[in-house]
Amino acid sequence: MVAVAAGTILLGVPVLVASGTVVAGARAVNAADAAALAAADAMLGIAVATDTDPCGLAGELATRHGATVARCDLAESQLEARITVVVRSGLMTVTREARAGPPHG
Repeated sequence: MVAVAAGTILLGVPVLVASGTVVAGARAVNAADAAALAAADAMLGIAVATDTDPCGLAGELATRHGATVARCDLAESQLEARITVVVRSGLMTVTREARAGPPHG
């Protein structure tokens, strides 16, 4: 009986860690997308918020999604925002990047 319980724990823990990382990755993608769009909107002057600084607004939105902005790059001449966010999930750290602006081409 103890062996069955130990085997279940040994097999279950990696599955829980992996699923937590997948969820954190999805949360990071959503946070990065929302933050990049908010920063681009702020550069255009169409953001409806108290913070009109594009990177400040991106940080505020990332925080609402449970993430932290690790990098905020603005190319105002191209009206482009690139945001990198970090989400922590247990022992894992997930990083994702998003871009908002006109299409390249």
